[in-house]
Amino acid sequence: MSGDDANDDRTLVAIVNDLPSTMNQFVGFTSKEESDLILHIRRTVLHSDEDSTNDAITAPTSTLSFAILDFKVERAKQKYAAESFEEAFYECWKIPQEQRPLEIWKIGGECCKKLRVFAVAQRWFSEAIHVCRSNNSDLNVKLEQARIARFFNNYLTQYPMIDIRVDQRGKGIYSKRVISPGEDIFTDIPLVHAQTVDTLSISPACATCTTSLLTPAVYFETTWSRMPEKLQRQIEEHWPPITLVPCSFCPFELYCSETCRQQAWDSYHKILCPSANPETMELFQFCASRQIIVRGTWNSIFSPMILAKLIAMIILHVVNSVHNGTSSNGVDLTYAHQFQRTDDGPLEQAKEIFSEFISSGDPTYVRTIPRMLKLMNNIFNHPSMPIQYDLNELEFSYRFYQIACNAQSFSSPTYAATLYTRFLSNVRQRDRTGLYVTLQTYLKGEPADQVFGGLFPLQSSLNHSCDNSCEIMDCQVTPEVAGIKVRCKHQLKPGDELTINYVDLALGRRARRAMLKRAYNFWCECQRCAFEGDDAYSCTECKLLSPSIDNPNPNLTNGNIPYRKPFPACSRCRNAWYCSPNCQKQAWKRGHKLICKDWTKERSSSSAN
Repeated sequence: MSGDDANDDRTLVAIVNDLPSTMNQFVGFTSKEESDLILHIRRTVLHSDEDSTNDAITAPTSTLSFAILDFKVERAKQKYAAESFEEAFYECWKIPQEQRPLEIWKIGGECCKKLRVFAVAQRWFSEAIHVCRSNNSDLNVKLEQARIARFFNNYLTQYPMIDIRVDQRGKGIYSKRVISPGEDIFTDIPLVHAQTVDTLSISPACATCTTSLLTPAVYFETTWSRMPEKLQRQIEEHWPPITLVPCSFCPFELYCSETCRQQAWDSYHKILCPSANPETMELFQFCASRQIIVRGTWNSIFSPMILAKLIAMIILHVVNSVHNGTSSNGVDLTYAHQFQRTDDGPLEQAKEIFSEFISSGDPTYVRTIPRMLKLMNNIFNHPSMPIQYDLNELEFSYRFYQIACNAQSFSSPTYAATLYTRFLSNVRQRDRTGLYVTLQTYLKGEPADQVFGGLFPLQSSLNHSCDNSCEIMDCQVTPEVAGIKVRCKHQLKPGDELTINYVDLALGRRARRAMLKRAYNFWCECQRCAFEGDDAYSCTECKLLSPSIDNPNPNLTNGNIPYRKPFPACSRCRNAWYCSPNCQKQAWKRGHKLICKDWTKERSSSSAN
């Protein structure tokens, strides 16, 4: 390759699609990537001057005879076998789309994977599945592999110790080298997040960076207004400095700086601010009510604000795509009527960044909260919207479970409790007037910390294990951004999977598996579940039922169910039962020794995914 070609901005390196750091940087796969690839092949591989501009590159449309089609298919296969991937893809591309057989779509996709042009590979594998017209698990895996490579290539470059693999069971993260206990593996920041409803009013925080904004007035609540003014001034002097920057147009969101306020405005709040869209007032009031279980409206642990922000980010991405080249302040929504019509391209691209988050659940569940669906449609079909976004029942259910299955709780290291501790420390160090003694009448103890729920791209790829190898911890990824870090709990060898826990590990096997099936639609088959039992009346190893005996308390009947004598439990973990010492020894050798510990003392150090 010549020096000029190496510096050409249309080389393969330039068209590799990495995971973006912000929504506005995301570019979905379109015909442009394919055109860039064809142009690159013509210039650097075929050394052709044909179609020197992107505008001139169009896919062949003339129908080929069967003989010529067979010849081109065979030629593409030969080029691929010879590992001439650029030429092989070019041969595939020269066949008109309507005549491309399944084999050509597959070869084209494989060529693009080898060339690391994952956006085009994704499209070709998707077309292969469409042509196949049946559930082809091999093609589904190839498509997901292309998607994974496209979305997570930047992460995998940043964290070379891990790899993301896809098989028939789905995707997972695996170690590529030995990882020691206590070693931080990777950090992650959320694509979208919102404070949980139950901590929103009692522990205010910056809506962007999650820094605690707890003030004395909020901490002392009603007693603050009854305090003498002199005492209030003394408390404020000793309280760590807090900067409150409210939204310029509404009282519902607080920030710690002008930078955070502007970032929120550009990302979602210009869509959700009640000053621009009065329909959002009901949503903010609902979140402020601290009621997450409301019949017909909401009954989930995460805030509906995450869902609203997600849709707002999609809409703003579409608008910014149409308004390519506008200032960082985004689009003036007073010109919303100009964007009532848009093709599906930008909308699908905007949605695609969230497509890597799984969604599993009963689609009819959304019918139990119809008022929230109506509220969301009122918000996103309001005349102030730059585009009308119709949220049907199917998509609402999909987004609901997407958040329910992936929302990870986290907090900024600048906790409310940290501010409180610093306040007391300041009082003890500086006080010469007996303020600390006076405060004992008013202090309520350590305040509750602010808790957020967010969708983390890399963390969402971690699978569950009841004997998890990793734990999730809060961290400050950058001075302006809070997130999470994944830390190793016990040594991992190359090829070992990184796992976290989705449920409380102190629960018994039956309860854990039932919760996972209900919430995530899978039966856990991890190592711990394999070597633990459900109850004391069935041998964990050989599954023999315990013998029936006479009921020792005839006054307590159990219907037609025979009374059984429980088997002895493992003396250490108390979660496995054996009919004989021989079964216990056999289970110990097969793997029970790997998971046997006092699980009642095991803390769920990583929150549910």
